[in-house]
Amino acid sequence: MTTDNSNDDRVSADDGRTDMSALATAVLSALGDKSEDANSTIRTSVVRKLVGSALRDGTFNAEMLLNDLKDRRVSPEQIVDIYIPEAARELGLMWVDDAIGFAKVTIATARLQGLLTLLAPPWSARAIEPAEGMNTLLILQSSDSHTLGPHVATAQLRRLGASVRLLFGPDPDTIARVLKEETYHLIMFSCSRTDALATIAKLVKRVRGEMNGTPPIALGGIVLNLTDRIKEKTGVDLVTSDVRVAFRLCDNKRLKPRSVARV
Repeated sequence: MTTDNSNDDRVSADDGRTDMSALATAVLSALGDKSEDANSTIRTSVVRKLVGSALRDGTFNAEMLLNDLKDRRVSPEQIVDIYIPEAARELGLMWVDDAIGFAKVTIATARLQGLLTLLAPPWSARAIEPAEGMNTLLILQSSDSHTLGPHVATAQLRRLGASVRLLFGPDPDTIARVLKEETYHLIMFSCSRTDALATIAKLVKRVRGEMNGTPPIALGGIVLNLTDRIKEKTGVDLVTSDVRVAFRLCDNKRLKPRSVARV
C-alpha cells in the first residue's frame, strides 16, 4: 500500500474526488460547527503532527501520539472537535491535489478514527441515570465510506450525555426491529452521497408508518454540501451540520411534557 498515485487509485475517481473535495471543503459536515474552543487560533503545528503521524509508514502508535498532544497542552475535547476534523480536511485537500493517493487517505483516516476510541471512554463513562439520558440511533448507509464524521459526531453526543447506537448499512427490517426493541429519542442519518437520499426517504417513510410517536429524525453529513432541498427529498424533520443542534431540539422536545405536567 505504498503506491500513492497508481492507476488503482483512480478507480471511481469522479465519485471519490467529488466526495473527498466536499470533505475538504466541509471539514466533516457531520461534525458541523466547531466547539467554543475553536474560537481560539488553530495551532498548525498540532494539525501537522496529526497528519504526519497518520500518514507515516509502519506501525501507528496512537497512545504515544495522544501523550505527545497532551504534553502540548491539547485537550481531548480539542482533539475531537478541532484537530481531527482539521487533519481530515488536510488529507482531503492533499488527495484532491494529487499529493497522496486514495489508499493512504483511507489508512490515515482510519487511524484518526481510531484515536476516538481512546478519547471516548471518559465521556461515555459519564454518570447519567438511564431515565435521564437521551437514546440516539445513528444510521449510516451501506454505500457510505465516510465513517470518520459519524464517529466524531458520536463522541460529541456522548459527551453531551446521550447514549448512541450506530447501525452501519442496516436493512429496513433491522431498523424496524431495533426501534421496537428500545425507545429512542432521536434518529439521525449520516449521508455523504446524493444517490442515498432516495433510500433514506423510504426508510423515513417506513419508520413513520410503523411507529406511534416517532422521535425527531435528523440528517447530516457531507451530502449537505452536494445538493439542496434535502429535507423535502427525504422527509426528515431537521437537516443540520451540527449534531448539537439536533441534540438540543430533541432534548427540549423530550423534556417539554414534564414541564407541562408540573404546571
